[in-house]
Amino acid sequence: MPASVSLILREWMKATITALIAVLGCTLTLVAQEHRIGAINFYGYLGLDLTRLRAELPWHEGDIMPSRDQLRQAQEAYAKAIGRSRVKFTPNCCLPDGRLFLFVGIAEPEAAPILFNPRPAGDAQLPGEVVKLSQAHGREIGLAVQRNENSEDDSHGYRLLGYPPARAVELKIREYARARPTELLKVLAESADDTQRAAAAEALGYADESAAQIAALVEASFDRNAEVRDNANRALGILVAYDPKLLKQVPLKRYLALLHSIDWLDRNKAADLVDTFTRTRDPEVLRIVRAEAITPLREIVQWKDFSHAFCAFEVLGRIAGWEEGRIVELSLKQDVDSVLQATSASLKP
Repeated sequence: MPASVSLILREWMKATITALIAVLGCTLTLVAQEHRIGAINFYGYLGLDLTRLRAELPWHEGDIMPSRDQLRQAQEAYAKAIGRSRVKFTPNCCLPDGRLFLFVGIAEPEAAPILFNPRPAGDAQLPGEVVKLSQAHGREIGLAVQRNENSEDDSHGYRLLGYPPARAVELKIREYARARPTELLKVLAESADDTQRAAAAEALGYADESAAQIAALVEASFDRNAEVRDNANRALGILVAYDPKLLKQVPLKRYLALLHSIDWLDRNKAADLVDTFTRTRDPEVLRIVRAEAITPLREIVQWKDFSHAFCAFEVLGRIAGWEEGRIVELSLKQDVDSVLQATSASLKP
């Protein structure tokens, strides 16, 4: 089976899930409606017993998803119970029946600290209408998910959803970004306001491709604010998949560090970027990924919804030496056990 088929499958998988994970606002609305926990996924648990981790959780699959405050308040006690310094509970949308995911992130004791950027101290601001467009975009994504119209077209190097109202907003953001990219770059680099930087990062992904754009998105990938990082990483992931030559401007090792982050969004987007890096099967890239990220990738591939695990599956398949056709064949079967067995030797000293 040709490699192009793998690319088509990958883009289909991404189209299925990207709108679901794009904004936490959709998730938080669902939590407020007392949706239930459909699946609990763990990461950062090397050396811990998963059975015990599940037993120590105050919630289980089928329970009503706790509020954000309840989740935050329970983190410290849970970390103490399992003997780790920190945990992070993240709710996210969603299974086809409306039940939610709960991601349980556990701080890795031996992971090197991720060096996030200092918060800028400037007062640069976007025009009010651009911030409103960003807010409208989030609302329309939520509606697209609710209507099950969340297909996505990344073939132009930026995201266009199939849901017409969302696409209309995206095209307006595209128009602004093409006309005033310098303004976006300034706000992203200088604004002390997290909301401003997050909107700028999202909009910059719709600007015309340039070296300055890629450099700014790479820098924003390590912003102190998780939403800014998420918007930057999503835009960057689409751009490098569209034009792989841009990978020369992207520091692979920094994104491998994000695969050890306690934030679920960091791991999710970093896996997508690493997937693109490994498509060429460069032996040195595969060696570095195997050496520095085999454990988090093996954790991700075991997440209960395969659409969230798909990028890790592809990377692990390449580390195992599988041809693209075999990766496609086994991913369609969701044969996670095979890829775990094939990469188990990579865990040995």
